[in-house]
Amino acid sequence: MNLTATNDKLPRNRLSPGVRSCRACRGLLQGEELGDYAICAACGSANYVSTSSAEEDNVSYFDVVYSDSLRQPIDKRYRWFVTWERIHTSVHAKEQEVFQSVLDHMSKCIMAARSSAEVGFGSGKELVNWLRAGANIWGVDTSREAVASFQSKYPEFGGRVSCSRTIPSQVDVLYCNALFEHLDDPEAFLNDAFSCLNPEGALLMRLPLITARQDRSKDLWRDINFWKPCHRMLYSYRGLDILLRRQGFQIIETASLAYYGYKVMSTMLRHGFDDVARVRNPYFSIKHLDSDRRYLMILVESLFRKVICSDCAVIIRKLS
Repeated sequence: MNLTATNDKLPRNRLSPGVRSCRACRGLLQGEELGDYAICAACGSANYVSTSSAEEDNVSYFDVVYSDSLRQPIDKRYRWFVTWERIHTSVHAKEQEVFQSVLDHMSKCIMAARSSAEVGFGSGKELVNWLRAGANIWGVDTSREAVASFQSKYPEFGGRVSCSRTIPSQVDVLYCNALFEHLDDPEAFLNDAFSCLNPEGALLMRLPLITARQDRSKDLWRDINFWKPCHRMLYSYRGLDILLRRQGFQIIETASLAYYGYKVMSTMLRHGFDDVARVRNPYFSIKHLDSDRRYLMILVESLFRKVICSDCAVIIRKLS
């Protein structure tokens, strides 16, 4: 399988200037502007418009900004965040239960597979947990830094990861987390996935999906998932379903969760703390957010926030 992208160095395809079509449903996009998102009137998906490739647009973040020096947690804020997240979870207990059920199903698919692969494993946290549990899973990433870091931290599994745009073919399960929304050319990725998977194989994805109606007048872009220029697509469920069916896949199970962390980071953006869009963590050090009292107020306010994009877990079956 030839990787068209991972969540670190992403695809080469680019949208040409002029009339553009939705990457999901192929509907025409109107009124789009370079460096902005265009909402598809047909399926509701958000397409990022750029004359640069995703790899070019992402490199400044993944090679420079996304570094350990910029991602320092504040212990006190971490404890506060966890406390308020528990309150949020208790309020949304049923939603959390359904979401966790799909995640558990994903894990069972990986554990039961004769062979599986995680595409774009990043930090490798999930990958190493499955390896320790006995899964026959491989990790592929185009980031040399990610591969080297994984091999340094987990030398016993160093041979399980590679820096490459190819993975072994004929696997039962492919898994990707925080990858699909970064792709310029999702069709190419799905074509490769279809060729790589065994008959009735499973493609497992976690990604943000648009789950609320969008309205530009309500400051749509102050949502942490409308991340210029890294998130190339924010799919609606309808848009994702159309795209997958066209490429020979069918969604068999899905669940969404209005993740509290999304709410907190979006609230920070609404209050002008734009640095959170670079740091992308609700309890790390954020430029200009120095007041603990202000941080606590943001945590409380976020309990009542609605999200435009939810964290979604999707189990997809390859059709014969």
